Amino acid sequence: MSSIPAERLLDIRGLRTHFFTDSGVIRAVDGVDLWVDRREILGVVGESGCGKTMMARSILRIVPKPGRVVAGRIELEGKDLLGLSGAQMRRVRGDAISMIFQEPMVSLNPVYRVGNQIEEILSTHRRALRRAERRERVMELLRMVDIPSPERRVRSYPHELSGGMRQRVVIAMALACGNPRLVIADEPTTALDVTIQAQILDLFKKLQQDLGMSVIMITHDLGVVSETANRVAVMYAGSVVEQAAVRALFETPLHPYTRGLLRSLPRRGRDSRKGRLHTIAGTVPNLLDLPPGCKFFDRCPHALADVCRGTEPALEEAANGHWVRCCRVREIEHEGDPA
Repeated sequence: MSSIPAERLLDIRGLRTHFFTDSGVIRAVDGVDLWVDRREILGVVGESGCGKTMMARSILRIVPKPGRVVAGRIELEGKDLLGLSGAQMRRVRGDAISMIFQEPMVSLNPVYRVGNQIEEILSTHRRALRRAERRERVMELLRMVDIPSPERRVRSYPHELSGGMRQRVVIAMALACGNPRLVIADEPTTALDVTIQAQILDLFKKLQQDLGMSVIMITHDLGVVSETANRVAVMYAGSVVEQAAVRALFETPLHPYTRGLLRSLPRRGRDSRKGRLHTIAGTVPNLLDLPPGCKFFDRCPHALADVCRGTEPALEEAANGHWVRCCRVREIEHEGDPA
């Protein structure tokens, strides 16, 4: 068992999840190094297809076939989840770790009342509870996630609730078995309008503080990260390329990909009148045929063939608590971004 800091809850090292298809091996998660401390919210950002969701599914060992975890360690409080039996892992899911999926209508059964669906989780994981105790727990959960008139909503079907209400029900389901130490939220606000999105983010922050849990917030929205997370990890082509405290990453991004993402954001005021939005040149590499060396090489304005085309750089600490996967990070700090 490896030694990890006392404040660390989850520690992922060298995680690789591949899909074995007729066309070849898709390296969906390709050497992820990531960690989550106790009582913190970690934002995970990146383009669609960068491996965010597959990384989350790998933690819970629910990778769909023909994919499977082929290498790495996933330690929860020092215990390697990849070494657990199927029965042991089922006890971890929903108890120690819960996951909130992107679209609540997919997570909820349309022909069952929401109260029955929450109670079913308790029947499976908390068998010692009597029926009356389960029903009281359901009501408690609905109040916890700020659903108004829970006595009425408990009998509603999913289609009778708004998108925001359905997401609150899914959050209640994630908390049903007690106080999970880690909640993974996969794009929990994507389908919601801006006002409801803000309410759900506030709810996450409130629950995280009240229950003392940690949260992995997966999103493509840097605004969500800036408002919610303590730290942020940026993923590209299956790997984490930068990880830092939110303020440090937004004020001093070190990886060329992170810099490109931040420069692509719309800006208000005088800068918004300077012309078109910045774009990152090129396209994401094919995960069936990843290039040797740095995966961002073909799109990077700072790349040098003799340096960046060799071995893929490791995730290293460039500053206190600021980690980056780039062999030219020191030179880039002085070069600045090309116009």
